[in-house]
Amino acid sequence: MQLREHLDKGVWTVADKSLLLLYGFAVILVVVGVLPENEWGVFNLFQPIFIIICFIADSIFLQPMVKFASEHKAEVPEILGASFILYVASMTLGALLCWGMTNFLADFLHSDQLRELLGWMPFLLAANIFRNVGIRYLQITYRIRAIFWVDFAFFGSIVLLTILATSFGKFHSAFDFLLINLAGAVVSSITAIVFARNGFRKMPLFKVPREEYGKLLSFAKYQAGTSIMQTLQQWADYLVVGIYHSPREVGLYAAAKTLYRLFDAVREGATLLIVPVTSRLFSSGDKEKLTNLVEKLLFLAFGVLVPVAVFLSLGSDQLMDLFYKDKFPGISEVFRILILTGTILPLMLVSTNVLIGMGHAKGLFFSFLGGTIIFFVLNRVLIPDLASTGAALSVLISTAAIGIFSFISMRRQLDVSFRGVAGNVRHVRSTLASIRRRDQG
Repeated sequence: MQLREHLDKGVWTVADKSLLLLYGFAVILVVVGVLPENEWGVFNLFQPIFIIICFIADSIFLQPMVKFASEHKAEVPEILGASFILYVASMTLGALLCWGMTNFLADFLHSDQLRELLGWMPFLLAANIFRNVGIRYLQITYRIRAIFWVDFAFFGSIVLLTILATSFGKFHSAFDFLLINLAGAVVSSITAIVFARNGFRKMPLFKVPREEYGKLLSFAKYQAGTSIMQTLQQWADYLVVGIYHSPREVGLYAAAKTLYRLFDAVREGATLLIVPVTSRLFSSGDKEKLTNLVEKLLFLAFGVLVPVAVFLSLGSDQLMDLFYKDKFPGISEVFRILILTGTILPLMLVSTNVLIGMGHAKGLFFSFLGGTIIFFVLNRVLIPDLASTGAALSVLISTAAIGIFSFISMRRQLDVSFRGVAGNVRHVRSTLASIRRRDQG
């Protein structure tokens, strides 16, 4: 499979994930700059709880929907209907658990302000349902342009409302930012309903065949564990820092990780592109094309992310001074460690998404199990004494472990090799040489 066949979709994927980067910079320049350190820290105790609930529900019930709907086009309405019902049920359960544990979480994380924010959790979860389901439905048919506009409605409205609230002197607390996020979710869900209206209209909510539920739940028995571990590894470190340290320290770690999350845009973009293509090639039995595609993706990912990670790591002092001035002493070291994750991230993001596309949930599960055990052991050992620096080291080492484990699992299915990945260097050189000869001629 030639990568140029997906160039247009790739351009819109880059545009879509650029929104996350622009949003991150807006948060750094406006939100972190305006909110007191403690308020910023409190919001970053609330946000991981919200994201953990959303991501777990998405990974268990919506990602399998993309896989099965990509393979069985005739069953899309039924698969969408089953996934929607299961997703809404899981979000409702998450809201109820969070509501019931409000006092415990506020006490455990040493923040009375967290009580007020957690009371709004059910509303924020409900506001995001159609946005999240709509994006996954659009992913099935590769409507990346539509996904861009759904995300634009979300991130754009949040940034605009934050700037307006700041300009009028109405932006002072974590609760203010929560309300702005709630408004952005509503706007984005309405946009998703417009673009995905055919899917929402056709799904047979009250006539979903029982086997559709069985198919999703069977795949989810490993996917559930994998999604929980993956989500906890991405977001639980904020909460662990909050268990041992003050909200101000959580704010410092969150400020460093906000810039680091530019790699999350890459991770999500890879999921949008790799999973459906991998699923189709694997289900058709064309392992040779799939292997060639994976080797090209690994070459491209390493070629882009490694230089970026090294450059940002070397310039971490200047970068942190530019964005945060003297607001978070010691943040440069934390960011430097986090950003070096980019040197191993290509192995993880390609291998894990290929395993999802091939339906090898078991291999994915054990890859994340090993990495998550390492992550939490390091969290427990390092964070009490090293605070945010310990959390950053845990992210770096556990990401490397998952990348290695998932690559080994992928190689059991595909004849992917580093020699094949390196072979793309010769292809690039020959292409550049041809271009030079053509220009000279």
